[in-house]
Amino acid sequence: MSDLASRPFYDEYAWAYDLFTRPPSAARLDFIAEAFTRRGAGSHLLDAGCGAGAYALGLARRGYAVEGVDLSPGLVAEVRSRVEAARADGGQSLEVSFKVGDILDLPAEARFGGLLCRGVLNDLLDGRSRGRAFTSFAGALRGGGAVVLDVREWETTARRKIREPVSEKTVETPRGPLTFRSETRVDPGTRRLLVEERHTLRHAGGAETVACYDFQMRCWTREELEKRMARAGFGGFEFYGGYDRGTPAGATDRLVCVATRV
Repeated sequence: MSDLASRPFYDEYAWAYDLFTRPPSAARLDFIAEAFTRRGAGSHLLDAGCGAGAYALGLARRGYAVEGVDLSPGLVAEVRSRVEAARADGGQSLEVSFKVGDILDLPAEARFGGLLCRGVLNDLLDGRSRGRAFTSFAGALRGGGAVVLDVREWETTARRKIREPVSEKTVETPRGPLTFRSETRVDPGTRRLLVEERHTLRHAGGAETVACYDFQMRCWTREELEKRMARAGFGGFEFYGGYDRGTPAGATDRLVCVATRV
């Protein structure tokens, strides 16, 4: 996973990460908080692969003590600066902290009652790292702790990316218009997505800065996810097609799982 820390959105364009990602809705945060409450997770949470911290901050505003960990120094620096700015302005005091770290090597201290992991498990390409992720999660959680996570579901993701391989969006930023373009090819033999990204920042006067990055993601099936989690000591599985108990698994290209460390 270490090479992904150099992905432009995680490094030189970390400041623009939230401009291209949808912030968590109140309903989505409600789902996560309700799942943790229902599973008796308590108030101490770990956001594993926290990105720019939108979910950690949203949960902290709901009264949770949240620790975020991410492999990207750029994203961690970005969210730390936001928290410090909010505190300096006398805003809401939040019990939240962020550090650089690898979700495959979390301290096995059983400190947390709940763990959130969104999207980053798709970056794990081989079986060894996929299994290690859940062993790491299990060590970080106390007995009876809960996990809420999401991954890309293979079949629906493949159909969508074959139908719509290209995505492009331009936003206005203080540094000039920034265009993000992504083109994805599907490899059915390995359940991988082969992704080509291009970031184009247009400066005043017409000059451009371009950053390109190619990488792979590997999708999941429900069967693989449940099997690997069970081996690491998780049970009581619930699967959904989104952060909504009314959306069944398989209805979307996302697979959301709620489980307990048994």
